[in-house]
Amino acid sequence: MKEYSFIIWEAKYTVKDEDELSLIFDLLSWDAEISSILHWNVIMELDDALLDLIKTHKWLIKSLKFLNEKNSFLLLVKIGDRLLDIVWNSENLWEILARIPEEENKIRLLRQSRSTWLRKLISEPRDLSNILEWIYWNSEYEFLEIIWFDYIKNLFTYTKEIYYSLHYLNNQNKNILIDEIWIENILKMINTWKDLLFIIKWSTVEKSQEILNNYSRNDIKDFFKYDKDFHYFLSKLSNKKEKLFLDYLWL
Repeated sequence: MKEYSFIIWEAKYTVKDEDELSLIFDLLSWDAEISSILHWNVIMELDDALLDLIKTHKWLIKSLKFLNEKNSFLLLVKIGDRLLDIVWNSENLWEILARIPEEENKIRLLRQSRSTWLRKLISEPRDLSNILEWIYWNSEYEFLEIIWFDYIKNLFTYTKEIYYSLHYLNNQNKNILIDEIWIENILKMINTWKDLLFIIKWSTVEKSQEILNNYSRNDIKDFFKYDKDFHYFLSKLSNKKEKLFLDYLWL
């Protein structure tokens, strides 16, 4: 098996696989300041050899656990092309994003990824929400653009699926996603009061109003067969949305 060398304090060491690499990062993790320098040195010395050493998502995550933010991102950049081979689903990418605190670095990582590869990871709504959980603000929109809105809007069949993605978006991006899916398509998904709740719960007040405007008061009332359902529905809304809803029904 081929071995790869690196130097620490003028001493030469070798590593032959990802198991040993993870062990090296672990053994060098005894002091935050010194370990950061040593980890950086190992990564820079091994350089392109990291592409040959790291072959599985499991060992990548194990190595990242021993690295600080700066070195975690450095390692991910060094093995950028390898990510396409070892990250197989949105849960794998979720774990990686969770270990990158800096928003700028998260979106840099996503930018360097191929949009076709990202779409392969995102085959259903839950995959989309897995990624959105760990990115924020401007990065949310940029990520959605990388995936392509035309692809995203076709992921959704039920309002519950939209609910999970809206939950992680800021208000501006909530509105953008709803506009891209189209209100008309969302209305087709609303068949029960639960469907209505899923979409209004995390929509902005503005979009909630826009959705309600497509129903008569009687249409809304018909969703609720029992008082307990109506009260439960209201209990899950913010004060502003509850007022909006009651005003719309003239209650």
